[in-house]
Amino acid sequence: MEQRTHSIAYQWYVVGLLLLVFILSYFDRYILTLIIEPIKHSLHLNDFQVGLLLGPAFSLFNVLMGIPLGWYADRASRKWILIAGIVFWCAMTTASGFATSFALLLLLRLGLGLGEAVVSPCSVSMISDYFDRPRRGRAISVYMAGPYLGAGLAFLVGGNLVGWLTTMGHTHFLGVGPFEMWQMAFFLVGIPGFVFAGLMLTVREPAHSERISDTGQPRISAFRYILARWRGFGALFIGATCNFAMSTLTFWNVPLFQRVWGWDIATIGTVTGLFYFTAGPIGTAIAVWMTRHFLKRHADAAMRVLLLGLVIGVPMSALYPVMPTAQLAVAAMFVAFIGKSIATAGGPSALSLVTPGDIRSQSVAIFNTVITLVGPLLGPPIIGWATDYSGDPKSIGVVLSIFVVCVGIPSILFVILGLKHYRRALVELEATLDVLDPLAVTLAKA
Repeated sequence: MEQRTHSIAYQWYVVGLLLLVFILSYFDRYILTLIIEPIKHSLHLNDFQVGLLLGPAFSLFNVLMGIPLGWYADRASRKWILIAGIVFWCAMTTASGFATSFALLLLLRLGLGLGEAVVSPCSVSMISDYFDRPRRGRAISVYMAGPYLGAGLAFLVGGNLVGWLTTMGHTHFLGVGPFEMWQMAFFLVGIPGFVFAGLMLTVREPAHSERISDTGQPRISAFRYILARWRGFGALFIGATCNFAMSTLTFWNVPLFQRVWGWDIATIGTVTGLFYFTAGPIGTAIAVWMTRHFLKRHADAAMRVLLLGLVIGVPMSALYPVMPTAQLAVAAMFVAFIGKSIATAGGPSALSLVTPGDIRSQSVAIFNTVITLVGPLLGPPIIGWATDYSGDPKSIGVVLSIFVVCVGIPSILFVILGLKHYRRALVELEATLDVLDPLAVTLAKA
């Protein structure tokens, strides 16, 4: 593995490239939300089946394979694991255009989730090894803008792409066809991703840093390490899970605005995409600034940023689906996006600072597994089932709001109660690594 000291410019080049890969993964993941209604009509699906495609179909292998892949990434080349993942998920996205049944599309979405399971464990681990602890939070916060920029592109560019494809009707692709609009959408967003796999060849694998085993102690187990500090990690996982669960609302934005306020796909995609490109970076910038501000007084700065995001995001996410007008819904949704992007940046930063390098990829994989169980794995099917059960497709707004309230309020309380336990785990690790700022020790013990 690469042992040399990398220039600052190169370090940020790697962050930028990994950010682009993260954006691509979310673009491929979210494009389905824009073409759900045409797919639903073409394949004769109900809302529960739609929920399965939006959630478990993607998330199942993310959950099952994320931890084994994270374990492997702590021992092998993260760069080559990422390249293999990119190639695989782009192939699954492209192949989705050939789906002719619910079962086949479900299978291909499972493959998409498997390919994307490597992204965050490898990327966060690599960034952590490229940057020292004082600069790491900023680098990871920039990287964590990926979900918002990727989803934003999916809605903004994808929405207009879907609108354009709709006007074309059935068409041919590479001399084969004819294909329906939604099939063409999969082709056009899947194939360009192979370019990013080639660009990853320019990345040098960094040496693993901050290993407890380097201090003479035996190699540690990620599960045992986390369980021994379960109160601190539990607060972090619950807060991040809540934030990820709220993100499932975006999967239903197109049906929500279509059914309740009569908007068309292009308009919904444009507005939602613009929010990702504006509220997302605003939230990331706030997270970076607040982390630096909190660090002056609090050792658990990243966790406080996560909590701040939840306090903003939960109430606004509960309100916007039940607003009386589309204009008020849009205003509340914008603030909700800011809150969610703050929390999105805070969670992985908090995780990277409280886990040793020996188990960092595994810890990110465990983290993603936990937040995925409640977020996209359970959220969309529950919301789809509840909407079907109500017998009124327009009840989707009320269902979304109830879901957020039930998940959000208890989560905020758990994070508040867990701050001191997270701070204790942070101090313990930094003391072990002998890099702890004496001011942080004083604050953590206060």
